[in-house]
Amino acid sequence: MGFLAAIWEMIRPKRTIVPVELTPENFHASIRNSPVPVLVDFYSLTCGPCRQMARTVTKFATDFYGRVRVGAFNTVLDTEGKILGPLRVRAVPTLVLFNKGKPVETFVGLTGYLKLVEALEKIEKGTLPKG
Repeated sequence: MGFLAAIWEMIRPKRTIVPVELTPENFHASIRNSPVPVLVDFYSLTCGPCRQMARTVTKFATDFYGRVRVGAFNTVLDTEGKILGPLRVRAVPTLVLFNKGKPVETFVGLTGYLKLVEALEKIEKGTLPKG
């Protein structure tokens, strides 16, 4: 790659990838059928830290597009507890990283971008369970 091409690659605007809204109806299929790890952001619309976490999650989705899929699940939608109960989601924000349909890492509260990167890299290197 030439010098100018390298500079352009560093400064060109990136398309922002936003998390896919998950529902109780599409949650399991979205997780189970993914060929790459899936990060799910469990949030509430009334939660201030959740809005802050959403920025980090969107940056993660954008930076690792193709290596990870990212979804967002509004906890108020799970009126019967079929999603939140088995995953033991009791607080928001909670992030759950899935690989091959199974949860492999859970983060409760505000979580730093680098922790998410570390967890994804561990899956890719095989040092976190692969599901």
